Formats: sequence, structure tokens, C-alpha cells
Amino acid sequence: MRRLVILLAAGLVLGACGETPRPATEPRVKLKLAEPNNGGSILADRVDVKGTVRPADAAVRVAGEDAEVTDGAFTARVSLQPGGNVIDITATAPGQRPATDALRVTRDTRVKVPDVVGSTPEDADKALRAVGLTSQEERSGSWIDRLLPGDIHVCATRPEAGTLREKGTAVTIETARSC
Repeated sequence: MRRLVILLAAGLVLGACGETPRPATEPRVKLKLAEPNNGGSILADRVDVKGTVRPADAAVRVAGEDAEVTDGAFTARVSLQPGGNVIDITATAPGQRPATDALRVTRDTRVKVPDVVGSTPEDADKALRAVGLTSQEERSGSWIDRLLPGDIHVCATRPEAGTLREKGTAVTIETARSC
């Protein structure tokens, strides 16, 4: 009698959840992430999340959106907010327990200093402003350079080209008639 009461109580509890219990031996969907690297930092405002899933016809959701799955490989493009982002990935298949994972990606909003060496100061200023930086000109040369004919060009920048800087930062352009 006691055994019957326990079984009935267990059935009521499980029935109240509205879900059929899954046996512990039920297989789990296999989910493997390929890119981007977890904990990485990128300059772009979007990232492609790629990986594999087994069974090959499993459904994959990345950041709440359906991912394209072809022969067990999936890819999804995710928009990033400035700073830290957590991207959730879930894979499901009928008759199998779902698999979940998460990626942490930091969107770096700094910009690269463009290579403006050889440009006129005006063109260098335009190129710097196009990426959100400002310029400060530092003209070099002696009084003789001012007398010589020829155009003034950018000889170097501080910081140098390719360096990452916050938008609004000033870049010094060193200019002269001959570098």
C-alpha cells in the first residue's frame, strides 16, 4: 500500500510539470564551438559564430535566433554591443537532451590609426577624421625649408599607423617639405 501511494504521488508531481520525464540514459546532442575564441576581443560590430553539431540535423539557436545548419556545421552572424557580450548557443534534436554553451566576446570600439605618411596635411586630417580621430600638426624643418619650393607632406605620425586609439583622440602628424 505504501509503495502504491509513493508511486501515485510521484506520478502527480511529474504530471503537474506537464513534461514527460526523460530517462537518464537518453543521449545528449553534441555541440562544439569553433569560433570566435571564448573571451576574445574584436573591433567589428558583428561576429560570426561557427561550430559543429551532432546529430547533423540538430536545430541550433545562437543569441535567440535560428542558425543555418548544413551537414552538422552551423554558422550565425551576431551583432555586438560595445564592451562585453555573452552569446548563448543551444542545440536540440528529437529524442535527445539539448546541449548549451555560451561565448564571451568583447567588442573593442577603438579605431586603428590610418597610414597617412606621404599625404598632405589636409588629406591626413580627412583620413583621421573619417575614422573618428583628430589631428595636430607639428611642422619640422629649418627656415631654409620654408624658402625651398615644394609641398609639405606627412613624414610620421604619433602614435604610428595601426595603433589602436579611442575615438576622439588626437594624432600628431609630423610634417615637412622633405622627410
